[in-house]
Amino acid sequence: MEAQRDHMTNVATLTSGLSSTWFGSGLSEASVERLVGFARVYESPARARLLREGDETKELSVLIAGRVALTEHVAGRGSVTLMTVEPGDVFGWSSFIKPFKATSTVVCLEPVKVIAIDAASLREEMRSNCELAAGIYPRLLEAVARRLGATRQQLLDVYGSE
Repeated sequence: MEAQRDHMTNVATLTSGLSSTWFGSGLSEASVERLVGFARVYESPARARLLREGDETKELSVLIAGRVALTEHVAGRGSVTLMTVEPGDVFGWSSFIKPFKATSTVVCLEPVKVIAIDAASLREEMRSNCELAAGIYPRLLEAVARRLGATRQQLLDVYGSE
């Protein structure tokens, strides 16, 4: 009985967590239900490393609480923070682009709560579930566009505008 209650609490946490983010809001109830079937929720302390640049990326992660830094190793400079990810945003979207390798290291700036979605299961489900694919792919593109916008802003800050 307690295991069933824990499962129901976890499903409710995952459902409400996803629905409260820009990534999950607006998805159909059926799509959220499918995502929850591939997802887990976890917490990590400040300074924990969640992904390492170059490692296989197995999960698409939605940040529910806290902040993480996306860093990259730069020769002669060491670890450089490229940007921070705020609650509601995603990281690990490289789990949808071959060769499924992390393009940056993800480090917790403060304690975080994350919904991690098994990417291989989600990719497989999206091959046959057009509704889910139609909901997820535009959100992944939005995540990439957000990163490109942040990168562009950083370049303007470094090199100035003409």
